[in-house]
Parts: sequence; C-alpha cells; structure tokens
Amino acid sequence: MRLVRLCFVGHLLALTFGLGGLLIALRSPDLWSHNPLALRVYAFGMHYGGSLHILFGMLTMLLFGLYALGARRTLTFFVATVVISLSSELIGTSTGWPFGNYAYTSGLGFKILGRVPFTIPLSWFYMGFASYLLASRLLLRLRSRTTLWPSVLLGAYFLVVWDLVLDPAMAHPALTARFWVWERHGPYFGMPIQNFAGWAATAVLFMAVSRWLWRSNLTHAELQSLIPLGIYLANIAFASALSISVHLWMPVVLALVLGVLPAILGTLWPTHPDTPDGIQRAARRAQRTTAESPAIPVTERVARILLQFASRFVSSRLDVHVSGWEHVPTRGPVILACRHYHHLYDATLLMATSPRPLSFLVALDWATTPRLRWIMEQLCACAGWPVVLRVERLEQGQSAYQLSERSARVLRGVRDALQRLCAGEALVVFPEGFPNIDPHWTPKRDNQDYLPFRPGFVWLAQRAAHINKQPIPIVPVGLAYTFDQRWHVSLNIGEPIFVSDRDDREQVRAMIEAQVHALSTPMPTLAIKPRQQLGQGEA
Repeated sequence: MRLVRLCFVGHLLALTFGLGGLLIALRSPDLWSHNPLALRVYAFGMHYGGSLHILFGMLTMLLFGLYALGARRTLTFFVATVVISLSSELIGTSTGWPFGNYAYTSGLGFKILGRVPFTIPLSWFYMGFASYLLASRLLLRLRSRTTLWPSVLLGAYFLVVWDLVLDPAMAHPALTARFWVWERHGPYFGMPIQNFAGWAATAVLFMAVSRWLWRSNLTHAELQSLIPLGIYLANIAFASALSISVHLWMPVVLALVLGVLPAILGTLWPTHPDTPDGIQRAARRAQRTTAESPAIPVTERVARILLQFASRFVSSRLDVHVSGWEHVPTRGPVILACRHYHHLYDATLLMATSPRPLSFLVALDWATTPRLRWIMEQLCACAGWPVVLRVERLEQGQSAYQLSERSARVLRGVRDALQRLCAGEALVVFPEGFPNIDPHWTPKRDNQDYLPFRPGFVWLAQRAAHINKQPIPIVPVGLAYTFDQRWHVSLNIGEPIFVSDRDDREQVRAMIEAQVHALSTPMPTLAIKPRQQLGQGEA
C-alpha cells in the first residue's frame, strides 16, 4: 500500500498544480514571467499539466485494485471501462450521441483517432472505479451483502454527480484554458441534459459488464481502505474550485449534497449489525463499555453458578487428570483451543477445573425440533455464549435450522465472540467443529480420529489483537480419553501462543493444531478430583 499512497499523494499534488496553473499562473502572468525557473515550470504545466493528475489518479486506483481486489477483478474493470468509455467518446465526438455535440481541445494529451485524448478513458476508469467501490461500501454498511444492480446503479450515480460540477466548469467560456467545447448551449449551466444521460448509460454499462465478469460480490475486507473516498473527494474539490472560480455556485452545492455527503456517510454510517464491519464496531463498543462498567448481568452470573454446579456433578463420575492451568492468564482476553472428543464431557471438565470463568462458542445445529432450538438459544443467551451453525450438519437436513440462516447466525456468533474477547473474557473454541463421541451425526470415523482445525479461532484472536492493540494468547488444550468401567480423562493445557494481527494465520493454526495433538496423548499426571480443583477457583 505504500506505493498506492505515494501515487495518491502525487495525484493530490498534480491536482493542486493544475489548479495553480488554471487559477493563478494563466490569469496573472506578471507574477512569474520574469523568472526563468517559473517559465520552465509554466512550459511543463502547459504540456503535461492537463494529463498529469489523470495519470496519477489512474495509477492510484489501478495499484489499489491490484492490492485490495486482486489482478483479475481490477484488470477486468480496467479493460471494460477503457474499451466502453473510449467507444462512447469516439461515437460521441463523431455523431453527437450519446453525450451531445462536443469536441476536445489539445489540453489533455494526444488524441486517439484525432478525436479523444488518451487520458479520457483513463479518467473514466479511476473515477468510475472509485465511484463503484464507494457505492459498494455504502450498500454493505446498510445491509449484510450487496448485489449487482444496486451497486452498479449507485456507482453510476456517484460518477454522474461528479460530472454535475466538473463539466460546467471545464467548458465554461470564462475558464482561462478550456478542455472541451460544446456546439450547443444546454439548460444546465450550458450543458445539455443529454450529456448526463450519456454519462449514466456509459457508467452503468461498463460497471455492469465488470461486475458480471467478476461473478462475485465485494466483501468488507476488500473495502476497508479510504483511498476510493479520497480520490472521489479530491476530484470533487478540484472541480468545485474551478466552478467557484467562474462563479458557478449551484453545481458545487449539488455536488456537496448529492455526492460528498452520501460518500462520507458511506464511511461513517452505523454498520449493519450482522456484517463483519459491524462485528468489529460492536467489539470496540464492548471494549469501551467494559472499561467503564465491568459489571456482569445478573442472569449471566446465575447461569455461571448453575453451570459450574452441574459441571462438578457430571465430572464427579469421571477419573480426571489435570495439568497446566497455570499457563492460562488469570485475567484478560484468551482463547482456549481445545480438542473435541466428547459432546458433553469436554465442556464440563473445562468448567469444573478452570480457575476462571469460561465462555464457549457453541454450535446449535444439532437441535432437531423448534422447541429444543428455542430452549437451547435461551440457555446460551442466559450464559452469554455465542452461537454458530455448521454447514455440514445443516446439509444433513435433520436440523431445526435452515441452511439459509447460517450466514446471519455465524456473523452474529462471531460478533458476540469477538465482543467477549475484547471485553477480557476467556473463550473456549473447538476448532475441529465436531466431537468423536456424539449422539448426532459427526464426520469423524472413529474414536481416535482428528479433523483439521478450522482457522476461524485464529481470525478471532487477530481481530481482537487489532482492536485491543495487543497480542492475544491462544492456549492449546489437549484431551485424552480411555474407558475402563468408567471414563479416565487426561486434560493437559499447554503454554500460550501470543498472536498479533500481523502473524501468518495458517502458520498459527498449524502450530496450535500440532500442540493440541501432542497434548492429547495420554500422560501420567497427578489425579485431581474436580471438587478439589474447583475449590481453588472462582465461582
């Protein structure tokens, strides 16, 4: 992104240089005509000034797209925009359709086929790309996903708003250097209405073609940067300054109200609660709320006491060997990544022996009836446990949940889990997703089988580390079960691995998985009865 920022700074400087030339140098030659260096700068500006900011703008958005969206989608948008906009401009300067009768001067660089400056389709690209990304960001903040036509139509709208303030100024007779001229006077400050209809049609066409070829929606992670907003605002400001210089105030007002305000709101608008961006904002709110008022709801306190009592009772039936709780931080956010062997005993053993309260990331897709689903959701809500759904279980068709509910449920569960992490809680995650022993369907083939760890728990740690601005510990937890008239369980807790938002996610996942496997090998340890262990912990 450093190169993107450098190009963006170059774009801003080129816009400023162009404004200085148009509004100062050309109008007041007596200020510089006697200075040899100023004469060389003036000659450079007259030759390259019109195209310089367009080239920097194109490079900024092209490099940004390659970095944020990837080569395929960025180059697809680039080619579609350049080909379609250039075709429209060549037809327009030849026939007057779709924009009206106009012609370009020589101020924007050499002309393709003697009609359209080479910089014009590049300008369509970088402003069209920025407009489409702004539209997508605004739609994603208002809803959990975006589709083809809303993003295309809103993107074309943003682009046309820019032209509402640009065209009247650039073709105004009072401007010292004009870049295109109109053969017919129109009702909008000299511009024909047909021009804006042509802009809208061209923008809709190349945006729709690009989006159709992409075959996918944009995500929040791809729209986090403010570069598109900066490009859009900078070019609105450039056009507004030119309009003000020729005393056109109404286009500036329209651009501010119809373009600048929605674009900024697209960045600052409160996020849809079930989007990934909403997850991060909710976590930040939780972090502030916890710092101000660390009180735990009464229902959650009662639920913790009841769960702890039930865990002691269930665990009393087991022969438990425990080691390593000293590795778990006594306070602050921590993730316990645990092997999942038994559908019931794994969680009860952790709660019965843990020296600090635990929250669990729970999958409820095993609930087969609406009544059981409602009961389990209420219990998890009382305990404050985040809930997710597993696609494998839903595809079996024996769940009270529908597959169509999964995305919203997972986003909500991840949001709640991240909120609890950022509030300083200990969160237990079973990265395999399924236990070995389960009365319901499980993809594990036998009692010694392992499933690959899913990387979501590392993502949670990295997001919490980014929000809290400090590494988050992930503690590997191993479980080894044997049965001889009763269950004998070895619960082994390893040393924490501190994860930052810059660590390689796959490398951390593989490291934690290997440690959990190693800790799940039966080890001769001191037998600690659950009641004795709990007597040392918090209620």
